[in-house]
Amino acid sequence: MNCKKSNIFDTKPIIGSVNKNQNFIQKFRLENQIKQLPGMPNVAYSLPILSFVNQADDIQKEFSFFVKVSQDSCISKALEGIKKILKENKIIPCFLGGKGSSGYNEYNIYAVENSYDGEEERSNTCTRYLNLGVLLPNFENVDIENSVVDIYTSDRKPFEIENEVSKVISFVTAGSVIKVNDCGIVPYTVGKSIDNSKYNPMYKKNAIIFGNSYLLKLEVDDEA
Repeated sequence: MNCKKSNIFDTKPIIGSVNKNQNFIQKFRLENQIKQLPGMPNVAYSLPILSFVNQADDIQKEFSFFVKVSQDSCISKALEGIKKILKENKIIPCFLGGKGSSGYNEYNIYAVENSYDGEEERSNTCTRYLNLGVLLPNFENVDIENSVVDIYTSDRKPFEIENEVSKVISFVTAGSVIKVNDCGIVPYTVGKSIDNSKYNPMYKKNAIIFGNSYLLKLEVDDEA
């Protein structure tokens, strides 16, 4: 799925790497007005703003998102429906991320393309994959000693509280190289999802933290 920022711009070829820049915007939450309780202190917080700059020093506003789905799944049918809408409307406005009501993370979807990675061709050696998303790892299926992973631990509230012991989320970040510990393991079992309904009382069902990521198969010679 291809998306780009809502404002119109001329695209240029991207050469080389893309650098991520981060700055912050100071925000205030007026608790005394929201809750109508005079004297209640307001809350100040920082909102991180990310931008991506290519080697031509231009801000990168066009992105691709990779999704692996079964051919007859509901997600596959939904993507086919989006393709039909795009033929008529050319673009679909959407929000990818939080703070949409404040005007942030607004994008246009302008293309959905099918890609086949030939996963049915299995190798005799245990496969390595390049992680292209935010992966919540199932370490039972990962050869961690022969993988190269970067771990990001969220500093937000814990996703689950059980026996008064809080747990936090640690993700494998994009760019990590993961080797499975058994040649018969299929990629989607490398990640897992978590039921969040026990922690968040606002959602009694379908409160899922999705941790599966798109894994790109790498051609690696172990003897090299």
